[in-house]
This record gives sequence, structure tokens and C-alpha cells, in this order.
Amino acid sequence: MYENIDMERTGILLKEMFDKSGYTVKDIQKILHLSCPQPIYRWFKGNILPSVDHLYVLSRLLKVHMEDLLVPQCESIREV
Repeated sequence: MYENIDMERTGILLKEMFDKSGYTVKDIQKILHLSCPQPIYRWFKGNILPSVDHLYVLSRLLKVHMEDLLVPQCESIREV
């Protein structure tokens, strides 16, 4: 059976990873060519997930695997 993604904890993880790496929301917005920062804030709140394209770019930027940016429902947030 496939695990579901915990959107809220994934958002928390993304925010922690960005904060730790020193990237601001504005930096991520520019890198991803987003017209506004709202999608990023919606990721942080767990309302939506980044697209596969955005996950790929973020994984390269943060030097982690794409799946390391997602938290399955059965896991707690991993140490960043």
C-alpha cells in the first residue's frame, strides 16, 4: 500500500530546510520564477504541495533527494 504525504508536516519541513539553508521566500520565488510568493506560503501551511518540477529544482538547490522534501503520514519530521 502506498503511503500518503503529510502535507502539514511537509510544509514545516520545507520551511525548516529553507531557513537552515539561508534561502528566503523571495529567493525561492525568484529561483522558481513565481509571479508571487503565495504558493510558497501555502506549502509552509500544508495547503498545497510543490509541483514535481518545483520539487526537482528545490531538491537540487538544497542538495537532497526529492523524496527527502516530503513527509509520509506515518513518519514524524526527520531531523534537518
